[in-house]
Amino acid sequence: MNEKDQENLRKNVLKVYIFAFFWMFLILIPVIVPYFLRLGLTMAQVFQLQAAFGLVVAIFEVPSGYLCDLWGRKKTLVIGAFFSGLGFTWLNFAKNFEELLIFELLIGLGLSLMSGTDFSILYDSLSLLKADRSERSKAISQYQFSKGIAEAIASVIGGMIATISFQNALYAQVLCGWFPFFVALSMDEPKREMMKDGHKDNLKKIIKHLFFEDKLTLLIFINLVIWGLSTFCAVWIFQKYWQENSISLAYFGFLWGGYNLVVALVSRKVHQWEKLVGAISLLIAVGILPLVGYLGMAALSGWLGVIAGLSFQVGRGIHQVILKDALNWRVPSEFRATANSLTSLFFRLGFFIIGPGVGFIIDRHGLSKALYTLAGGFGLLFLLVLIPLIRELKKSDLETIPAS
Repeated sequence: MNEKDQENLRKNVLKVYIFAFFWMFLILIPVIVPYFLRLGLTMAQVFQLQAAFGLVVAIFEVPSGYLCDLWGRKKTLVIGAFFSGLGFTWLNFAKNFEELLIFELLIGLGLSLMSGTDFSILYDSLSLLKADRSERSKAISQYQFSKGIAEAIASVIGGMIATISFQNALYAQVLCGWFPFFVALSMDEPKREMMKDGHKDNLKKIIKHLFFEDKLTLLIFINLVIWGLSTFCAVWIFQKYWQENSISLAYFGFLWGGYNLVVALVSRKVHQWEKLVGAISLLIAVGILPLVGYLGMAALSGWLGVIAGLSFQVGRGIHQVILKDALNWRVPSEFRATANSLTSLFFRLGFFIIGPGVGFIIDRHGLSKALYTLAGGFGLLFLLVLIPLIRELKKSDLETIPAS
């Protein structure tokens, strides 16, 4: 590889960071639950919308990931970013539950195409640059930091705009929602090994590699899904929790921004912490922190409950780096995007199953009941899925999860 090719690959890595930044520059998100409630929706309907969104992503996730591996990363990313921009544009016209479902369909389709694709471009580019494990870990931390810092900045801006007018926040989201499309257009397609077998044989190869060849890979996959769910459920509770604790809408943007800043800062430090305390200690933290968050928010109130909610963000910052790196390390580049799509598929299906139930419990029995129920559920999953992963790591005598 000549110097020019290496420079283009380094630019590609930078463009992935920029894409991730603008993709997560979500101005409306810190106030979207109050906005939905203002349109006349119930919390059950809010969770139903997110479940519908998850179902859309689940339906298109694996086919889009497979197309990404078969067809090309850049094309898939550009089309996904286009649907995402279109979705935010439509949101300006959506005023009822049915019209909001169209918004969720467009955004879900866009996300299914983008999810895992930008990350695959990053990992493929790093592989071609022959980056070692430490360099890859730092790059993934930087990727997660870009997303987290974007959410933090956008949240503060969005919260401030929303206190003036929700409509202005919608306009700003449309403008920012189209940036990823133009960044994607500027990216290069990394050279990589392509899948050569028929579709059926390719699918068999992927399923075999993820679920049957290696127990450690399977456990990593399952835990990536479960602990993503543990923090995602909390995300859709935060704003309702703040409302019920009489926290002014003016603070929502700052709170959401601060929460995501924690994710960004933690993500940048995970690879260093892994060297200091080891992967097993971090995995234990991944399982315990959501329980602390749910129980803390249920037992406390006001600003103490808000502080307890930070536990989710610390756990999210850790698992998004350590488990995602672990899976991608163990997956060949020829079907890396499909593997990432499969994790998102199971994650979205999981939320489709439990999300409406959480919304129903909140409407019928209150937030505290929902929080305690979630704590109990993920406490059980700590025993069922995380402990086996820790045991497998000890059995394999691995110092870091991605080691093979």
